Amino acid sequence: MRRLLPAALLLAAACTALTRAAHATEAAEAQDAAGAASIPAVNPAETPAEQAATPSGPAEGWTLNAGPGVYVAPRYPGAAKSLAFPVIYQDIDYSGRFFSRGFDFLGVYAINNAVLQAGADLQLDPTWRHASDDARLHGLPNVNPALRARGFAQATVSLATLSVDLGQDISGQGQGLIANGDLYFSAPLGSWMLSAGPGLTWTNNRYMQTFFGVTAGQSAASGLPVHTVQSGVREWHANLAATGKLTERWSAVVSLTFARLVGDAGSSPVTASRRQLTSVLAVTYAFGHPARVQ
Repeated sequence: MRRLLPAALLLAAACTALTRAAHATEAAEAQDAAGAASIPAVNPAETPAEQAATPSGPAEGWTLNAGPGVYVAPRYPGAAKSLAFPVIYQDIDYSGRFFSRGFDFLGVYAINNAVLQAGADLQLDPTWRHASDDARLHGLPNVNPALRARGFAQATVSLATLSVDLGQDISGQGQGLIANGDLYFSAPLGSWMLSAGPGLTWTNNRYMQTFFGVTAGQSAASGLPVHTVQSGVREWHANLAATGKLTERWSAVVSLTFARLVGDAGSSPVTASRRQLTSVLAVTYAFGHPARVQ
C-alpha cells in the first residue's frame, strides 16, 4: 500500500520542505536588492531560498515553474529508516493572489507584499504509517494521508524572516492539529541564495495519540508498553535551503531539515529514532517569460 502512494502525495511531500525554506529567501533578496526603494511583493508560500528562483513581485497573470526532483523522508514519524521517491515539483501563481504548490493548493493571499504575507489554503499532508513499515508497528492501526485546512503568515525584516502556520486535519484521518514556527536568515553566496535557521513543530493530543500513543488495547496487540501522550512540542528542527539560477529558465533547489523528536514523541515506544532527516533536490524550468539571470 505504501509503495503505491499516489503521485499527488509524493508531490505534496516534496513541497513540504521546499515551500518552508523558500518563504524567507526571496523576501530577503528583494529587500537587499531594492535597498530603500519600493520593493515588489513576493510569494509567501515559499522560503527565502526558493523565492530566489522565482521572479519577485506578483506577476500580471500566470507563472509556472516545474521540474523533476528527489524527495527523501522517514518511512513514518519516528522511523529510523528513510524512503526516497522521484517527484515533479511545481509552483503555480496567478497575479500574486492565488497559488498552488503541490503540497499547498487552492491557496489565496490576504496580504502579499515584501514585508508581510498571510493567507489560507488546503494542504495535502502525505504523512502516513503502515504496520509493514517496521516490526514494532505490528498490532498498531494504519494511518492514512490527511487533507488539512491551513492558515499561514510570515514577516521579513532585512535578512530575517519569521514564518508561522497552522493546519487542521479535515479528512477524518486522526492527524489533528499541527503548528509550525520557523526563523530564517538569508544571504547571497555567489549565484546562490542561502537560507538557514531554527524552528519547532507543535501538535495537539489527537495527532500525538495517532502517531506516538499506545493504548492498553494496542499494547496487548503489539507487545509495546502503554504510552500516554499529551499535546505539546513534537520536534525542534534546523532548516537549510539553497537556490541557484542555472540558466535563464532553469533553477536548482536544495532543502534539508534536521529534526529531533522531543517530549512524548521522543520517548514513545513507537519511535525508533529521535533524529529525523528530510531532504529535497529539484531542478525547475520557468515556463512563459523567464526571469533574468543575475
